[in-house]
Amino acid sequence: MQRPISFTYIIIVTICSLMNIIALMPATKAYEVLLRNWGGYSGVDCAVWEEDYNRHFITYIPPDAPHNGVSYHFNCATFNGMDSSADIRNGVLTQKTLDNSTTYWVIFAANDGFGHNSNYKGGYNTNTCFHVLGGGGGHWKPRADLYEAPYEECQQIRDSK
Repeated sequence: MQRPISFTYIIIVTICSLMNIIALMPATKAYEVLLRNWGGYSGVDCAVWEEDYNRHFITYIPPDAPHNGVSYHFNCATFNGMDSSADIRNGVLTQKTLDNSTTYWVIFAANDGFGHNSNYKGGYNTNTCFHVLGGGGGHWKPRADLYEAPYEECQQIRDSK
């Protein structure tokens, strides 16, 4: 004769199952860095990423993305050429830092095969938005312009239907 399953056993199994589900959820929140491409030159390669005070790369790369730079490199004229794991909605690229407790800097770089240029803004402890413009320039040094914009403006554009 089998013993019936006790109510206590069911409660314990349910609690353990919920604890495992919660453990699989991301444990930390991250800062969002929203980027709007203001155009640029199609023959120039641009990249944007985040670093901490010690210049450590702290841009979140999804686990399924190849770790060869295509998650944050793109054609300067558009965001074309980025890996499919890039979060681009309504022309706004969303990047995230690894957590929301590390002060970060946004680095924007352009390379046209003849020269390299970069620009950065930093010391942020909040969500941010930037307009990026890469390419052109002169004297073998492409432009790498990074303009801060209101986060809410970029968020509204990204989230509009």
